[in-house]
Formats: sequence, C-alpha cells, structure tokens
Amino acid sequence: MIIRARHIPFFVRFFSFYARTGLKRYFSECRFECTPDPAGRPVLLIGNHISWWDGFIAYRLNDLHLHKKFHIMMLVEQLETRLFLNKAGAFSIKRGSRTVVDTLRYTSGLLHDSANMVVVYPQGVITSIHRRPIRFERGTERIIAGASDRLMILFYVALPDWFSQKKPGLSVRVIEYSARERSISDLEEAYNIFLDECIAKQIPL
Repeated sequence: MIIRARHIPFFVRFFSFYARTGLKRYFSECRFECTPDPAGRPVLLIGNHISWWDGFIAYRLNDLHLHKKFHIMMLVEQLETRLFLNKAGAFSIKRGSRTVVDTLRYTSGLLHDSANMVVVYPQGVITSIHRRPIRFERGTERIIAGASDRLMILFYVALPDWFSQKKPGLSVRVIEYSARERSISDLEEAYNIFLDECIAKQIPL
C-alpha cells in the first residue's frame, strides 16, 4: 500500500521555514543557480542523493525558484519512521515489492498537473559524493513515459565544500534536460556529464 503525499498547511510552512533556517545554520553559504522557468508545466526534479539534507535542499530550491506543489519519493522504511514528512509532500516506494508499479503510476499521475513537482533520486539510496558515475534505476524511465507531454525534466547537483571554513558551503546548480531521448541510459549519461561540469566549476583555479 502506498503512503500518498499530503499537504497540511502548517507542515508545509514549517518545512519551508526549516529548510531556510537549517541550511543557513549548518552551511556557511548556500548558492542556488537556477535559470529554467517551469511556469505552466509539471516538473520532475532529479538530484544526487548524498546526504540527509537532500530533501531540504530540494525544498529550498523549490521555494526560491520553482514555486511548485512539492512532492518527494522516499523509501517506505524511511518514511514510516518519519511519517510527519508525509504531511509536507512525501510519498512512499517499497523496493522489490509489487506496489512499485502502483507508486510509479501514482508518480506519473502527479506529473499531469502543471502545479506539481516531484523530486526523485534515481540512484535509490544515499551514496558517497565521490562515487562516479552515478547509476540510475529504471523506475524513472517509467515515470516519464506515463507523465504529461508538457513535463519539464530538471537535473540538480548539490556539492558541499569546506575549503578554509569551519562549516561547508553548498552549491546547487540546475539545468533542464530537454533532449527527446528519455531512456534511462540517456538520462544517466546526461546527468553524469552535468555532474562532471558542476565539479569542474567547483574546483578553484
């Protein structure tokens, strides 16, 4: 059985507040670079899954630049222990279960509404920031196939760096994936190229 996303105003406001203040508290600075304009289109946001902060980074990115109704896919075992996250847009997926098909269909359905954004981490689990290339699981391809023809696919890469600071700085860069080829191998290749570009920009001269 899927735990479906809910949006209770108090929790939506709370997580907006926590994403803003928490990132400010734990990072020396946060830089968000996002030029795509998703007005009038549903958004599938694909990111690198590197830390506990990932959902809050995506939440803050949405508040600053995308302005969509926030949804995020979480493993059911993680969501069940933090069920309050469901009240601000989290929904469940259970890997290895027959309910995966239902979750992917539910996710595609969300992406027929231009007010919605769904965040997914196709690598499935948190992995080291140093692991490259990133490997995608196949569910993302099925989500896109069932989504609206107006779907906007966005990639984001979040990279922390300490340099000489006590707290890390955080850089978040966003691009639109606009190629017609949408197989999982095409998405994976394009994301890894973007990741390499972001890392290159991160390295000081």
